[in-house]
Formats: sequence, C-alpha cells, structure tokens
Amino acid sequence: MSEEAVPVPTVAEVVGSWNVPDEAVVATRIRKNILVAIQRGFDDPQLVADLAVGPLVMALGKLEVELADARRRIEQLERSVDPGN
Repeated sequence: MSEEAVPVPTVAEVVGSWNVPDEAVVATRIRKNILVAIQRGFDDPQLVADLAVGPLVMALGKLEVELADARRRIEQLERSVDPGN
C-alpha cells in the first residue's frame, strides 16, 4: 500500500482561507496585515497567532463598549416609549 502525501497548506494559505465577512472591516484589516507580515518572512505559526491576538483583543474591547452603549440607548428609547416603566 502506498501512502499518498497530503499537501500541507502554508501559513499564508491558512490565514487566507479564514472566512471573514466582507462587512467585517477590522477583521479584514487584521487578516491583510497578517498576510503582509507572512510575505515579509514572519511565517512562523506561533508568531502569526501572536500577531492576531493583540488586534483581536482591541477589536473585542471596542465591540464590548459599543454593545454596552447600544444597550443603554435601547433602554432610554424603551423608557421614552413607555414612561410608566
């Protein structure tokens, strides 16, 4: 029995395959920046993970703040529609 070699994707192929919605501007920017870093020789998988974590944490923090603000605005609108609450 011969074993066929399964091609191992490159780090750039893996990053390029990340399914990021077109509307996700920040995630798209993070992916593009990581691909640029890989093209410049920073292609160690651990380094790529490290490069992704910082921007992801910042984006998550921004999302949390915006979500909390949206909740406050929804509560204000609900109170204005039903002043009895």
